[in-house]
Amino acid sequence: EAASISRRTANWSTRSSGPNTEISGDLVTLRNRHRDLIRNNPWAERAMNAIVNNVIGAGIRCTWKSSRRQKRWAAWWETTACDAAGRLDGYGLQQQILRAIAESGEVLVRRVIRPPADGLLLRGDPPPLQLQILEADYLDHTKIEALAGGGYIRMGVQFDAQDRRVGYWLFREHPGDSIQFFAGESVFVPADQILHLFLAERPNQVRGVPWGRSAYLAMRHIADYQDAQRERMRLASCFMGFRRVDSLTEVPPELQPDEYSLLDKLEPGTLEYLPPGMEMEFATPPQPEDDVAFIAGQLRAVAAGYGLPYEVLTGDLSQVNFSSARMGWNEFARNIETWRWSLLGPQLLQPLSRWFLEAEALGAGRLQAPEVPLWTAPARVMVDEVREIPALVEKVRAGLISMPEAIRQQGMDPDTTLAEIAAWNAKL
Repeated sequence: EAASISRRTANWSTRSSGPNTEISGDLVTLRNRHRDLIRNNPWAERAMNAIVNNVIGAGIRCTWKSSRRQKRWAAWWETTACDAAGRLDGYGLQQQILRAIAESGEVLVRRVIRPPADGLLLRGDPPPLQLQILEADYLDHTKIEALAGGGYIRMGVQFDAQDRRVGYWLFREHPGDSIQFFAGESVFVPADQILHLFLAERPNQVRGVPWGRSAYLAMRHIADYQDAQRERMRLASCFMGFRRVDSLTEVPPELQPDEYSLLDKLEPGTLEYLPPGMEMEFATPPQPEDDVAFIAGQLRAVAAGYGLPYEVLTGDLSQVNFSSARMGWNEFARNIETWRWSLLGPQLLQPLSRWFLEAEALGAGRLQAPEVPLWTAPARVMVDEVREIPALVEKVRAGLISMPEAIRQQGMDPDTTLAEIAAWNAKL
């Protein structure tokens, strides 16, 4: 039945295009519409905030085994030294990066190596590395070309004959935020200078698409419906009087506008004059049945489109108890783990640690000992600490998880926590 051709499926139009053909024609429209929704629709804005606050929160922290390297990392990542714009620390950049991915579908992180004249090579200072965050608009999606030797450019991303990314074609400035006349010329930037972050939902997908796109029409229709309801209630509150006159000479001059438009003048307590031949009749549109349930159902669809629980999107906890809250959170937690460790982990955190080691070697003048750091996610806010903490304690005692892992689940570094406990015990 799903593949049948009948009256019920006559208007179901489908095609077998690949992921990049689908994306190339609609990417800019999807991106612009989503940004418009975020600016003007409270549900879209709430969805963005909920994703960033739950996935990043106070920040995904990095721990190095070397105490000296940890200090250098803190001097770089936990200050504005890591930001090419000089405004955010590393945790603020994490939030900005994830928000750009969810909003625009993708984001670019450019590696910037500062020269010695900038003062970042001094002993004890952070490594001469900074990060420049670029919106997806910088990537020239119109750049599509077959190259000699089997290479090619697809939507601004250049590949070699083995389908490996070798570079990106970037505009010198944001196409929609240009100070000077925008000539539309993009330049080639090697791939080792760029991190291109997006959620690849289909194999061989080259560009990312904005999140929650299946809910865009629902959010727009909800907004239109609520705006119409507000206007209806405003008009219903307007108690007015109408006086019919035989001639406009009976109307005072100050009450005779150039263009007689009553709909633009409906205000409570107003007495309006009806000129000869004019009759006022107000329509009585049908009232929706149980519109509260209708709106709630639409918002559940919006929440599903973004991968959020309905309660997180709306803040409506009227139908929630401890068990249902835990079940809803567990499903949301799986999305959070996927976004953290399947998206940010390999595309941002791991490459970032490699860039840091390379910059550290550049600053020291020699190659330092290689090391793989440990990244710790922020703690999950417990639904009921009285019930959940004893369960965590039992897991540690039963050997199901280690004490360091239990500490990491609270968003803390085990070594730092144990050192603080030891220092405090010594004081006691």
